[in-house]
Amino acid sequence: MFASAVLMALLRGWWFQPAPAPDIVLVSRKAPGEAVSERTAARVFLKERLFWKDGSRIVPVNLPPDHAARQAFSRAVLRRERRELVAYWNEQHFKGVNPPVVLESEEAVKAFVRQVDGAVGYIRRDQLDPDLMVLLVVQGP
Repeated sequence: MFASAVLMALLRGWWFQPAPAPDIVLVSRKAPGEAVSERTAARVFLKERLFWKDGSRIVPVNLPPDHAARQAFSRAVLRRERRELVAYWNEQHFKGVNPPVVLESEEAVKAFVRQVDGAVGYIRRDQLDPDLMVLLVVQGP
C-alpha cells in the first residue's frame, strides 16, 4: 500500500516540482521620470544603459546568484541562465564593464536603494516597504 502511494507520487512528479518563482519588484527611492519596461530593466542590469532620460546615473544592484529573487529576475527579465550571465560578464570585463554590485540580502538592497541616488534593485514583492517606489512588477509563473 505504502509502496504504491510512493510510486503514484513519483509518477505525478509531486516531490520534484520546484517552488514557484516569487513575484519580483524593481524598486528605487524615486521615480526615474520614465516608464520602466522589462526590456529597459534588462538593459540596466546588463549595463547596456547607464543613465535615465533625465541624465542621472543608474546604479543597479544584484542579489547573490543563488538567491531565489535573483534567479527569478534573471529568467524573467534578463532571459538568461546563470552560465550565460557568467559568460556575458566575462566578455564585458575585457571591455572594461563590471557587473552590478552584489548585496547579500533584500534588506541590504533596500538600504542601498534608500541611500544611493539612482540606485535600483529587485526584491520579492512580499519584502516591499512602503517608502520604496515600485518601477516594475515581474510576475512569477
